[in-house]
Amino acid sequence: MGDVPAYSESLYPQLELGWAPLHAWRTATAKFIDAPRPELYELERDGSETSNRAVEQPARVEEMRQALDTALRRSAPAAAASVDPEAAERLRALGYVSGGAPVPSKGRALRDPKDGVKFLPRLNRGMSAARVEPDVAIRELTAVLAEDPDLLMARRTRAVAYAAAGRHELAIADLHQLESHSQLTPEDAIVLGDNLRFAGRLTDAAAVLERTARDNPRFPQPLLSLAEVRIQERNYPEATRACEQVLQLVPDHIEALRRLGDLAILREDFGGAETRYARILELDATDAPAMTKLGVVRMRTGRPDDAMRLFQQAIQRDPKNADALLYLAGVLASRGRPADALPYFQRALDAGPPSTMALNGLGLTRLALGDRAGAAAAFRESLRLDPKQPDVGRSLAELQGATR
Repeated sequence: MGDVPAYSESLYPQLELGWAPLHAWRTATAKFIDAPRPELYELERDGSETSNRAVEQPARVEEMRQALDTALRRSAPAAAASVDPEAAERLRALGYVSGGAPVPSKGRALRDPKDGVKFLPRLNRGMSAARVEPDVAIRELTAVLAEDPDLLMARRTRAVAYAAAGRHELAIADLHQLESHSQLTPEDAIVLGDNLRFAGRLTDAAAVLERTARDNPRFPQPLLSLAEVRIQERNYPEATRACEQVLQLVPDHIEALRRLGDLAILREDFGGAETRYARILELDATDAPAMTKLGVVRMRTGRPDDAMRLFQQAIQRDPKNADALLYLAGVLASRGRPADALPYFQRALDAGPPSTMALNGLGLTRLALGDRAGAAAAFRESLRLDPKQPDVGRSLAELQGATR
């Protein structure tokens, strides 16, 4: 090549990992890489760049560093200034410009990326496994953090893995670590709020999510998570208000429509619920949960044939939809068809975590078919889940008494 210098850089270590950035300056005869441990290669004799001459040639290193610094000053980007305020706010709401770049601990030297390469495989394994194999991810990321406690990507991902494993207090602790580094993005704050809710700390969850919604007024997700908190608090008016705010931002936001439908059912506003679920199905005719809830509305308003049709459609779309299976079984049983209802009760129990509703329905259906032992077994399991069911307890006692 002619002796035309070339500049290159890699900012990934800095922007994503909090390590030192890499900048390089190359001429026809030499290549210099500016890093905590600088590298200098003589290209004419060492084209494969195997022998680092930086320690031996400090004057050449300084000469090339100055050339590199000059190039960096000339090419300093001005892109940030060109982003209009509205676009900047949208990017901030999505977490792109919310201060998410890692910042090292005060007084800590930036890690040379060459030193971090050794545990990148563990970091990559942990990141890919965070939601599907959380225990694997926790093990790998904990090992990475033992090597580099300031690697916030690993801490952020471990919080997701802890949440997926149901270890919410540990997820909260990792997210508070991010907050202490001023690295809590809006997305992180939502994960924090959700984990606080799962841990039963509803007041703390609401405070985090309200602040996030206030600081990111165009971002709907904190409002949806706040609605979940309000539902758990049984503060249905505030839950409704949060969902309506989401619809002001995104008029056909499906999850906001779904929550509003659920809240309408709780108020026994079946017309309002039907409107919300029907709108979801206009937007996505394959939405099995909306079919199921619309079927519940039709069942509650005296239209069992419509309800059965919707439950059957939902099961066709999602054969393991435990709610649709259970509701269809209930309609069939209430219409005097226990033999048809029985397999749906069993499928509902197989599809989802066992519930007293499904077990009691199964018990009554078996009893109607003359299977007293099977009915007793279902009632016994139901009482194991919730001993405070006096009617079920009496039914079980009667069955056990009759078999003695």
